[in-house]
Amino acid sequence: GTKMLVNFSSMELLEDDEIATLDAYDALFEKYSLFCNGRWLGAQVLQDSQDLMYLQHITFMKKPDVIIETGTYKGGLTYFFASMLDWIDSGKEGPAQIISVDVHNPDLVWAANWFCPVCVDCIRPYTTDVWNRRVRFVQGHADTEAVYNQMLNHLYDIGIMRFVDQATGEVRDGPDVEVVDGQPSAAVSLAVDPQKTVLVNLDANHEFDGLLKELLFYAPLVSENSYLVVQDTKLDKIWGTAGPTAALNRFLSMAPEGEFVVEHELKFHAYSQHTYLRRAKVTVPYTHFLETMIALTRAHKNT
Repeated sequence: GTKMLVNFSSMELLEDDEIATLDAYDALFEKYSLFCNGRWLGAQVLQDSQDLMYLQHITFMKKPDVIIETGTYKGGLTYFFASMLDWIDSGKEGPAQIISVDVHNPDLVWAANWFCPVCVDCIRPYTTDVWNRRVRFVQGHADTEAVYNQMLNHLYDIGIMRFVDQATGEVRDGPDVEVVDGQPSAAVSLAVDPQKTVLVNLDANHEFDGLLKELLFYAPLVSENSYLVVQDTKLDKIWGTAGPTAALNRFLSMAPEGEFVVEHELKFHAYSQHTYLRRAKVTVPYTHFLETMIALTRAHKNT
């Protein structure tokens, strides 16, 4: 056929039959667990190679201060992010970090046949120097309040979040904040430092309820013009039921218009298993989404 050179998103090129071809590839990718064959610097990484290209691109573009990741598994993608951050000279103070969450320590599942066969010639990424320098691991279910609070503690510890006086907007030092019953007083609130860049990658839950909770917890922490990556949004179509895409759409229905925008332009190879969203603006605090969900739930119970 005729070759085409274009200066707009390749996603706009595809005809219906071409989209169907990609959908068929998705089905084969899942049927034969081809994601198990991904490799990065000797580590097993459960990603399609094209998505790895997109992930490195946004990591390089945004040079995040922190990457929040749910779904560590054997640590392959965590290692990918850590090595990328190690190569990037961000020019920022202090080393960028990855805070990664999983219910199991990667050492426990490395030799297990969960999801994928054991890669006998792969390295253990969680034993590497770059992991020790860049990664903070949180063990637990990502969609629980306990783990969410641990995440906030880590973000405060590395300077991503700070206490702000609600009346004046001034930053308050931790020792100066009045704490009542383990919570800061109503006069101050915890907020993301707008000078910091936060990137969020969600890959723990793929069922509707669990992922929606993750989105409510972690997506609001994305900084302005940085990215939220929701992995495996193709699964709704493959499973024939509400999954990652449905959960993402539910979350976006609670967001102010234009707060998060899907960026098809990132899929420059015209294929991806994930959805990439840029936070175009920050018009609400990170607590807005949880508060909205609580209000909607109460209203539903009262009807």
